Amino acid sequence: MVKAIKSGETLAIPEDVTVTIKNKEVTVKGERGTLSRAFKEVPIDLKVVGDEITAEMWWGKKLTTSTIKSVLSHIRNMFTGVTVGYKYKMRFAYAHFPVGVTVDGNEIQVRNFLGEKRVRRVTLPEGVKASRTEASVMKDELVLEGNSITEVSITASQLHGVCLVKKKDIRKFLDGIYVSEKTTIKEVL
Repeated sequence: MVKAIKSGETLAIPEDVTVTIKNKEVTVKGERGTLSRAFKEVPIDLKVVGDEITAEMWWGKKLTTSTIKSVLSHIRNMFTGVTVGYKYKMRFAYAHFPVGVTVDGNEIQVRNFLGEKRVRRVTLPEGVKASRTEASVMKDELVLEGNSITEVSITASQLHGVCLVKKKDIRKFLDGIYVSEKTTIKEVL
């Protein structure tokens, strides 16, 4: 395999965001809050140079140099989170038994899924807010909001996962909770 001596990419920092990097831990501050993420396991050099983030890798093979763009994509998602935030809209699908979803503090409870008595619970991580949409606006909708795309999407995935149909033909039983829209909290111009 051929190794590249030095590979690198840059990422421009938005105007209303401040970035600090110390020991491969990136902290991003914006108008909606602060996000922090550590990239200690990635063999990469991260620096703030002027109004850009520079990511460099020395003596990397093709597979390891591909992590440069992945790290910069994570940082770009952090920029979006602290400036406009993330919003996932989820819809309840059911054929016969209406799914009852309630939000109690930091927990989402799903009742009457396929007529079962068992209550399914998903705990909300810190920084994620859940709310039901008014029935007059949109029936059977749940909205998840937060600054971290990782936490918001994992919560949506857990909520979808607790409502999977088991031991039945999934072509016939389409009941569940599905993500219907992925957007930002503030409108991007």
